[in-house]
Amino acid sequence: MAHIFISYSHKDTDYAHALANNLNGMGFEVWIDERLDYGSQWPQELQKQLDTCSAFILIMSPRSYTSEWVQSELQRARRKLKPIFPMLLEGDEPWLSVESTQYYDVRGKVYPDSKFYSALKQVMTSTPVARTLQMPKGPGRATSANDASKLKTGIVIAAAGVLLVSFVGCAVLLVAPLLEKRMNPTAPVVKPTTGAIVSSDELTSVPEPTSMPEVTQPIQPPQIADTGDNEMVLVPAGEFSMGGKAADELAECLEKFHSECQLSWFMDEEPVHEVYLDAFYIDIYEVTNALYKACEDQGVCDPPQSTISNTRLSYYGNSEFDNYPVIQVNWEQAKTYCEWRGSRLPTEAEWEKAARGTDGRMYPWGGELDETFANFHWHISDTTAVGSYEKGKSPYGVYDMAGNVWEWVNSLNKPYPYTANDGRESLSGSGPRIMRGGGWGQEGGNSVSTSYRFAYDPTNINIDLGFRCARDANP
Repeated sequence: MAHIFISYSHKDTDYAHALANNLNGMGFEVWIDERLDYGSQWPQELQKQLDTCSAFILIMSPRSYTSEWVQSELQRARRKLKPIFPMLLEGDEPWLSVESTQYYDVRGKVYPDSKFYSALKQVMTSTPVARTLQMPKGPGRATSANDASKLKTGIVIAAAGVLLVSFVGCAVLLVAPLLEKRMNPTAPVVKPTTGAIVSSDELTSVPEPTSMPEVTQPIQPPQIADTGDNEMVLVPAGEFSMGGKAADELAECLEKFHSECQLSWFMDEEPVHEVYLDAFYIDIYEVTNALYKACEDQGVCDPPQSTISNTRLSYYGNSEFDNYPVIQVNWEQAKTYCEWRGSRLPTEAEWEKAARGTDGRMYPWGGELDETFANFHWHISDTTAVGSYEKGKSPYGVYDMAGNVWEWVNSLNKPYPYTANDGRESLSGSGPRIMRGGGWGQEGGNSVSTSYRFAYDPTNINIDLGFRCARDANP
């Protein structure tokens, strides 16, 4: 069946999927790289969809310009004489490789105007006639006289003349095993708008482009409460930068802590690399004494191996500290508790993404560090109630990802780059497990940074070591 192929950088996912949703709503059939299982079938499916498409939409941005995958898709589309519809999302000029083809200016993340859809209809001869178009409501971006001139004089090129594009730089599509990690499991959902519904016959009178609706609503609920009323927040699917630069971590350590910091403490954070994760939920707060006690009371969890904290002779089991993080539990105890809840320990990658978001920040809240953001470096000398540091929340609203207590994660200690299927997430593997986030009592080192890793014997306990749970968003 005739369809439209959309080529884009994974970092422009929101716009690409919103455009696909809009086109689907008009009756066009769109193929966009929804997530498939990793393996040899992915390149074949990509090639099949590109070779059989009736129109090729290219979303141009600085990210897609440097993407080898997008460039390979473009080259194959040209070799196959596909009608190409370039869309300038960011940048001052269209790419030289498509300069002879009419492009559509969608800078500012706006929808293209009605002429774009009309041109698509002309080449999608086997596509059902578009039904309705829900135009987004917003302030809009006025189309310049230059834009209008380009659209007026170039529509024929976009609709049919593109078939005459010369074979420049005919390159064989690279069937690479690494897919730029740009596969996304679910298209974002565009927030409902109140724009007028326009029939397909009225496409030529559709208003000029308006602002692209913000694509922030996940398909999954943004927060849930599991069977134990534990509050969890959604971390959407996508890529993030994992790891840190040892030299930067050392400089921060020397400035914020003391002169004994060493580069070797941070070398296992390198190299910085991109990791794709499916959507998942993670606890907003560290698991508390009261929550853990409920598991113990049901005969599932063993009690902590000690009931004291650093300055309190009565801590676990004392109602005064019900809302404080449980401590003195080993990795197996943490794992058992999370499974009792129908959850699991987060992977190291999940923990780091929940802590730092997608902008590579050093701390959950950004770049500054003082005692008003987190309980660390012996400022208090013991645990504090979970959620006490409002300014210390991560980009997803998760508390205490820095300080208070270290947190067990599922992962075995293995070097970077992080690869989930290399055995490090095995539940039966042996060796040290990773803990993250630093604790109230870690003196020296930059242990509360979002990328800091510490390998620990999974049978050990500590007075500043606890955990939180996670679960798949699409089980």
